[in-house]
Formats: sequence, C-alpha cells, structure tokens
Amino acid sequence: MVIFVINYLVVRKFFLRPITEVIEQRETERKAAEKIHEEALARFNEETARMESQLHIAKREAATVRDRYRAEAGAHRSKVLERTQGEAKKIVGEAETKLSADVKVARETIVRESEALARLAAQRILGRAV
Repeated sequence: MVIFVINYLVVRKFFLRPITEVIEQRETERKAAEKIHEEALARFNEETARMESQLHIAKREAATVRDRYRAEAGAHRSKVLERTQGEAKKIVGEAETKLSADVKVARETIVRESEALARLAAQRILGRAV
C-alpha cells in the first residue's frame, strides 16, 4: 500500500498537476478569448449602427441636394422655355408682318399686271387700241 501511495504522489505531482494546470490555463485563455470576442463583437455592432446612421444622414442630405438641384433645373428650364417662346413669337410676328407686306405687294403687282394683260389681250383680239 505504501507503494501505491508513493506511486499516487509521484503521478499526481509529475502527471496530474501539470495536466490540470494546462487544462486550467487553457480554460482561462478560452474565457479571456471569449471575453475579447464579445467586446469586439459589441464594438463591431456599435460601429455598424453608427455607420448605418451616418449612411442614413448622407442619403437624406443627398436627397435634399438632389431636390434642390431639380428645383433649380426646373426654374432654369422654365426661364429658358419662356425666353424661347417669346423669341419664337417675336420671330413669327415679324415673319407674319413681312409676309403680309409681301402679299400686299404681290396683290398690287397682280392687279397692275392683270390690267395691263387684259388691255393687251383686248387690243390683240379687237385689233385696235383700247
């Protein structure tokens, strides 16, 4: 029995205690690693939430800028359209005035020339001056 006790003490001191220390050390390291992981995951989630918040704010600001530029473009388009329509009306008015004057001149020319042609035709048909 003494050999058994001595054998137990030797095994415990040189085999079981080092194994138990290694197991306890690994358990301590596992807990520390798990704690570090949980802290990193918490920081990751916080940063993700912060980035999503910043992204939401940036999207909102982009929408505001886009709406402002759309409004400015609409106002510019309206001004250009009004100016173009005014210029077009002016050009059309000038063209109508010129066309009316040309039509008046053409009518007067036709009346004059038709009277002259009518006299010439009458002279040839009658054979005498009319």
